[in-house]
Order: sequence, then C-alpha cells, then structure tokens
Amino acid sequence: MRPVPPTQAQRILGQYHYAYRDLTGAVAGLRDDDLDRAPAEGEWPVREVILHMFGADHGFLGTVQYARDPDRPADEEEAGDRWPTWRKEHGYAAPGSLPGGIADVRTAIFEIHRRVLRELGDLRDVDLERPAGFWDGVKPIRFRLHRFEAHYVQHTIQIDKTLEAIGRAPTEARRLVRVLYRDLAAVEMLSSDGFGQRERDEVAKTIGDRAAEINRT
Repeated sequence: MRPVPPTQAQRILGQYHYAYRDLTGAVAGLRDDDLDRAPAEGEWPVREVILHMFGADHGFLGTVQYARDPDRPADEEEAGDRWPTWRKEHGYAAPGSLPGGIADVRTAIFEIHRRVLRELGDLRDVDLERPAGFWDGVKPIRFRLHRFEAHYVQHTIQIDKTLEAIGRAPTEARRLVRVLYRDLAAVEMLSSDGFGQRERDEVAKTIGDRAAEINRT
C-alpha cells in the first residue's frame, strides 16, 4: 500500500508545526522568572508574547471553523455581529491570561497547537478557497491557514530579541536543542497512513530524548 499523499491543508499545517517546534526550541531551558522580565519599559515580556500567540491561534482557528459552519449567516454584516457570541459558544475565545511557570505556559500553547492540527487536518483542497471573514476583511481559508505559521515566525523572533535583552540569549546547548526540535517537526508530520510508522515513531522519540538530554546540560 502506498502512503497517502498529504493534502494542501496538511502541507500548510506542516509548515505551522515546524514554526511551533522552533518556538518550543526557542523557549527550551527557560526559567520561570524569565517569563515576566520585560526587556524595556513598555515592551512585552516572554509571557505576554506567548499569550498573544495563544490568543491568535484561537482566533485563527475559530475564523476557519466559523467559515465552515453551515449555520453561519450568509450576510457578512450579520455574520460579523454573530461572531463574538459564536466564538464563545464553541470554545474559540482564548483565556485572558497564562498563569503558572514555563511548564504551564508550554502546555497551554501545546494544547491549542494540537487542537489546530486535529480540527483542520481534514480540510480538502477545494475548501481552501472558501471565504473566511475576520477583522481584516474576507480572505480565503488558504490565507487563514498560512497566518498560523507567519504569526509564529514573527513572534518567535520577538522572543529571541527579548531573551537577548534580558541577558538570556541561548547557550550553545540551547541552540542545539532548537535545531533538534526543528528536525523533530518534519518527522512528526509524516503521514501515519503508510509504511514506516514504527520507524517514524522511533526516530521522533530518539530526537526528543536527545533534545531533553542536551537541555539538562
């Protein structure tokens, strides 16, 4: 049996997953007190940046799912009026805070990331051209999917700059961990529908173990 080729949506989500793994590598090894140290007056600490990313993931996901909802009003003005209520009713309104330490923050961003992959993985190629309205107007679902990755890249760079400003620039070990996390993404996104699933899982586990080992040094 030949592996089933990924859909366009799955390929786009694979790019998003790569950006997510780069984020996890960027914050690997951080201490709890690194989360709330602002780089300068009026600038966001790491927790605030991740909270923003967390909220955006909820918003992007909700926007796509609202576009797919058969009960969504056809009239854009009416749909916009309905959106805030629909978002809360269906669980796409993000909490307003991310309390706890770095482990709690990482878990929260993992959960919404996993939800995005799970809920949008069944999008067909034809679905990507359907319109999806948001605060920036009406765009095709394809555009909305690409925003997941682009937004992560943008704010992971912001986290990099913040960590440097607070004296927590990555060590050599943390740089290696980040590379391992990025390599892990490609393995994790391989299709599980064809041959090689056992080998894929073994490689993913090995990479994950190596990252954890280096992170402890």
